[in-house]
Amino acid sequence: MSLQLKKKPEEEAGDWALTFADMMTLLLCFFILIMSIADINPEKYNAVAEHLSDAMGGEKAKPASSPQARFKVDPLQAELLSLRLALAESVGKDNKDVQLQLRPDSVAVVLKGAVFFDSGEADLTPRARVLMRDIAAPLLKAGYPMTIEGHTDDIPISTGRFPSNWELSAARAAAVARYLEDLGFPHGKISILGMADTRPVLPNRDAQGQAIPKNQAQNRRITILVHPKITDIPQSKSFSLNPS
Repeated sequence: MSLQLKKKPEEEAGDWALTFADMMTLLLCFFILIMSIADINPEKYNAVAEHLSDAMGGEKAKPASSPQARFKVDPLQAELLSLRLALAESVGKDNKDVQLQLRPDSVAVVLKGAVFFDSGEADLTPRARVLMRDIAAPLLKAGYPMTIEGHTDDIPISTGRFPSNWELSAARAAAVARYLEDLGFPHGKISILGMADTRPVLPNRDAQGQAIPKNQAQNRRITILVHPKITDIPQSKSFSLNPS
């Protein structure tokens, strides 16, 4: 005599939820893949679509009938991505002195403080001037308003020129603004903020109050926020999936 274990009704009813969760996860990955790229190879696109279709048990996806399949995206997000790609091409993807961040309403260009300024100073280094010329080209072409933020660590400073980190951070932001003006950026589209040590990206000190030099170095930085105006962006902005 054999003993067969039957699924309870509630177990059978719950099986669909696992399949549904798998499908939603695959769909999420698919849309993230599509939105994170501007140009793809149609053969790779069709291969990905086919694998996803097989995984979800559906019909095979039809290849794109045109080599330039297009889909509309939010104009602001499209412009932000386009600007970030232009900056990345200008400064080089392996450049460790400049970081590019895509934010909901802006592109952030983060400049490493130790490379751009000597300790306790607000004069651009020769290396900084070279990097600024690379950064300026796509910024000048776009012509969008910018906010330049100066950030320091929490090490106090008290000199005749800089009584505190407020003055130092503001002077460094102003130095970047002046150099961009020298390169041709409109004076009326630049604003500066001296943030001192109020916006660290990492804790300056550990739980015992001891300084963390590596973190302090990352907190010393200049951040250029580029804010495209939605009224200046073509509303028909879209991405093309062009063959490489």
